[in-house]
Amino acid sequence: MNVDDMHDFLQEMNEELSEAVRRGDIESVTRLLEIQVDINRHDAYGNTLLIKACLNKEKEIVELLLTKSADVNGTGEWGWTALIVSAISGSEEITDLLLNIKDINVMKGNNWGMTAIHWAAAFNHMTIVERLLSCSVPVDINANDGRTPLWYAARIGDVCCVDVLLKHGASPQHESKSDGSPLEIAKEEGHSDVVEMMEEAIRLRSHPYVKGDVAVMRHQDQQTIAELQSEVEKKTEELRQSSLVHESEVRRLRTEIQQKEKEVSEGHVVSDESWLLSQPAGDVMHAVSALACDQWSDVGLELGYRMPEINSITSSIPVLGSKLRAILETKALAVRTCDFIRMMLSACQRISMPICGATIRDEVVKHQERLKTQNGGQ
Repeated sequence: MNVDDMHDFLQEMNEELSEAVRRGDIESVTRLLEIQVDINRHDAYGNTLLIKACLNKEKEIVELLLTKSADVNGTGEWGWTALIVSAISGSEEITDLLLNIKDINVMKGNNWGMTAIHWAAAFNHMTIVERLLSCSVPVDINANDGRTPLWYAARIGDVCCVDVLLKHGASPQHESKSDGSPLEIAKEEGHSDVVEMMEEAIRLRSHPYVKGDVAVMRHQDQQTIAELQSEVEKKTEELRQSSLVHESEVRRLRTEIQQKEKEVSEGHVVSDESWLLSQPAGDVMHAVSALACDQWSDVGLELGYRMPEINSITSSIPVLGSKLRAILETKALAVRTCDFIRMMLSACQRISMPICGATIRDEVVKHQERLKTQNGGQ
């Protein structure tokens, strides 16, 4: 294939691609883009593939062309861009696709200087007007003749677009070069509701008390802030005082703990063993018998040591410490049951459960309580 044949082939493919875009044939467009074609070429009307896809509202083809790096700012017939065509057609989805392209020029105008927001306002596409304003497009951007988006919205009597533009600060009195202001064109076209909206906006913006009201509001806000700061400082001081009280309580408790520790170290706290030594021998031996195992009850009966609890207690006496065993032997001598107690102590050597003086102490206390109850609380 010579150079001329190759040129003719590519020309034919470009025309076929342009036609596929016009038809909205996504499969053909995808296939033809794999061939070395010029994605930004202009058709017989001077439009690029992207502009043509936007004009026909072919969202999928627009997405495909953008992924293939189609020139988003490329111009076609009369200087239209893809964004201008999308604003005219009112396709919000395609407009969003284009606005998401990093290098898009949202303020590029056509041959008459009309940008996308001018066309969106002229065709009553309020949502697209709002999205373009959110992209920092000046609300009173001028076309070549000085007309603003509000001028076009006022001419067609589009209440919604007029409202949006006024809320963003558009001027109803902005003079064009030859066709007057938005307010004048609305009156000329007989759109009384739009005229009323713009006159109200003018009245509010020129109200002689607006600045004073703003100053009053600012002063009130400052007062509110000062009151809140004062409240915060008050709460902070309360918390500080509360913290000091808690710190004082903590110091007191620490001092008390230190005092208790000192008493313990100096022997001022009575141990279980010391307490047992101070109790009547009978009470201690009763506690030991109450803790005795059932298997020793016969021994107790043979020796004549009869205790009501000896047959009812099922727990066993475990191995005793030497100190506690000495205490029990001393008490055993005091109640003249030395042989019986020593037999129990000897048997305790074969029982593994541990026991301490506190256990016997508890039994002594219980015995004393029972005696107290039996004696009528005396």
